[in-house]
Amino acid sequence: MTSVIILAVAGIASMFVGVFKFKRIALPLVLLACIAALCIIFLKLNGGYEDIIGNMLQFDPFSYGFSIIMILLTMGVFIISKYYFRENMEHLGDIYSLFIFSMIGGILLVSFQSLVMLFISIEILSIPLYILAASNRKNLFSNEAGLKYFLMGSFASCFLLLGITFVYGTAHTFEMQGIFNFISAANGELPALFITGCFLILGAFIFKISAVPFHFWAPDVYEGSPSVITAFMATVVKTAAFGGLIRFIVMSGLIQTDNWQEIITVVAILTLIVGNVTALYQTNFKRLLAYSGIANAGYVLVAVATLQVNTYEYVLYYLASYGVASILAFTIYSIIKDHTGINTIEGLKGLFVKNKMLAVTLAFAMLSLAGIPPLAGFFGKYAVFANAIQAEEIWLVVVAILTSLVGVFYYFRVMANAFNTQGEIPLVPIHFGYKLVLILGVIILLVLGLMPDLISDLIA
Repeated sequence: MTSVIILAVAGIASMFVGVFKFKRIALPLVLLACIAALCIIFLKLNGGYEDIIGNMLQFDPFSYGFSIIMILLTMGVFIISKYYFRENMEHLGDIYSLFIFSMIGGILLVSFQSLVMLFISIEILSIPLYILAASNRKNLFSNEAGLKYFLMGSFASCFLLLGITFVYGTAHTFEMQGIFNFISAANGELPALFITGCFLILGAFIFKISAVPFHFWAPDVYEGSPSVITAFMATVVKTAAFGGLIRFIVMSGLIQTDNWQEIITVVAILTLIVGNVTALYQTNFKRLLAYSGIANAGYVLVAVATLQVNTYEYVLYYLASYGVASILAFTIYSIIKDHTGINTIEGLKGLFVKNKMLAVTLAFAMLSLAGIPPLAGFFGKYAVFANAIQAEEIWLVVVAILTSLVGVFYYFRVMANAFNTQGEIPLVPIHFGYKLVLILGVIILLVLGLMPDLISDLIA
């Protein structure tokens, strides 16, 4: 909770920085707050507030792991935001604060112990994003993205509230421990209303991770939103949603039942097929990344559907590798789009001729997303598949591997265009902040690939 308080204070201070015209200290302020939050988490000084908040939150190794990944990914988004919003410096402090508040919602989402806190955390996570998605007021696509995300998010919140109502009406408690005891005492004979409530809550999570059948919003919102906002949605928000989903399944005791696994398995298969196959037909690079995000949600769902003791560590590793590679891809897209107006895959032809750093970094990102060794993406998929095999879900792994081969094709198509010498993209200047993120991103993908146990060791 201490880290949340520090981040909240930094978010409020960032807004006042904009009011009092001290814009230059906005970025150092939020970065220092993130570093302080990380130090508190590593030193395990994040607790001690359980009684004050009615035991609605529990900070444990599970929440620490997801919080660390979210904070690190957000720091990368902060660094590239300063240059991306260089023409909107007046509101940069407000943008930073909205990022922080959304991240706080994510931290609360992976730490909830009550259905009340589950709802509050999802709303804290989502509301800033509705504003950020539509932050480019002069762009009709951004306005459309904000409206679509708001409307679809509102429906998801309705499902969540209705599900919480059904669960409370049958279990007579909001506390996760109480719900766990209710499921244990039912001996497999749960009321239909309770099961319906749990499925509605699962549906809200499926929307947040943009999995099939609640994925339709993702391509339009990703394409219309400013690229930095899209990078945040695709990485930090997805990490928070998966953490919340796993926590709900485990802490509620739903893992003791069979129905949830069947639902998640079907959703995983549909998400893998729809995400990868649809990505094959995309011509817009940003929409391809959107469908790539949908497909990668399917791979993580394979792990969720086969939950075991250490599964969350594999999920963390996968989300970390996917998050870093996605931020690299969105950063490169932003640089090229801003200076050349190119937003198509075919338009990347000739990138390597004069922009070797961008082309090589893009190759690292695509290779990691495709799951090619020795990059982190390969070991992320390997861990997920191995976990499913250990759970004896062989046919699910077969589907995941076949769809992964489809993914290799469209990732390699991006690389083939970038290294095609027939076209020529003019030399694009790269800001220092962009260079820092690109270099660190490649190093992280290599280090995580060569040292796959690093994340679990850090959490331990």
